[in-house]
Amino acid sequence: MISFINKFKIPTLLGLSIIFLGLFSGVYLVLKEQIFFSKAASDATAQNITLTNITEDSATISWQTNSPTSSFITFGQDNPNQSTSLDDRDNDSVNNTGPTARLFHYVTLKNLLPKTIYQFKIISGKTISAVNKFQTAGPTNNVSPFAPVIGSILDETTSLNNGIIYLSIGEAITQSSLVKSGGNFLLPLSRVRKADLSDLYQITEGEAAKLTIYTDKGQTTVLFKLKANTPPLPTIRLGENLDLTNEKEPAGKYDLNNDGIVNSADYAILSSCLGKEPTDMLAGDKPCSKADINTDGSIDNKDQNLMLPRN
Repeated sequence: MISFINKFKIPTLLGLSIIFLGLFSGVYLVLKEQIFFSKAASDATAQNITLTNITEDSATISWQTNSPTSSFITFGQDNPNQSTSLDDRDNDSVNNTGPTARLFHYVTLKNLLPKTIYQFKIISGKTISAVNKFQTAGPTNNVSPFAPVIGSILDETTSLNNGIIYLSIGEAITQSSLVKSGGNFLLPLSRVRKADLSDLYQITEGEAAKLTIYTDKGQTTVLFKLKANTPPLPTIRLGENLDLTNEKEPAGKYDLNNDGIVNSADYAILSSCLGKEPTDMLAGDKPCSKADINTDGSIDNKDQNLMLPRN
């Protein structure tokens, strides 16, 4: 009898050991798989979702992920699954590259309706964001005369071909643009809306603005002043935070009588020219042309505000 039991004792223990080892390995693999997918999901999750460039018929949505991920947006009025829009860089009908994995994502929704609430979701890899909403602006016939903000960015001496530029101005909706080939970028100012979307934002001459630039290789900021005919910004280098707001303007701009100094005589000319046209002449053949300091075609309190701080 004992020999009969011993006959099966060792194989039975061996079998139990194999069973327990199998269970342990299975649990380990399941946990490992859960951890892997959890990490993958967090790396693909859309972060820092930003709405910019909102007008009556378009809006831009941008975000970032911790690892390069292919992403797109679904959106609609009644539900967020009515339409699909790819990243602007994936809408290349010439090369037809399709969705590309990247860290910074940028989607422009077009042909929208004015004063309409839209819902949207971000599909990022295998993760889906919560439903978000935004409203388009109402129609307006106003257009800003300010020229676009133009510049370029380098990584040391190499041009960057990928990145997102954000422009912050006072109480206006944030504007944005992509870094294009050669590190160049252009931010139009003609349709900038107020933060409450009620109307066009009235940019003033000399108003402070901030650029924030995000790229795969890092980020940088630039502070500067807006002008009706803003010249291209100096070349921006990644990681170099610039403050251009303290740059001195040439005195000649405010030397209205061209005598080499800015004094009470220049303020008197500006006062006399208020309300007049730049082509008008004052007594003694003194022209009003230079009194149009912001070169917007009229001589008014905007020119006066630019001149007064120098008093």
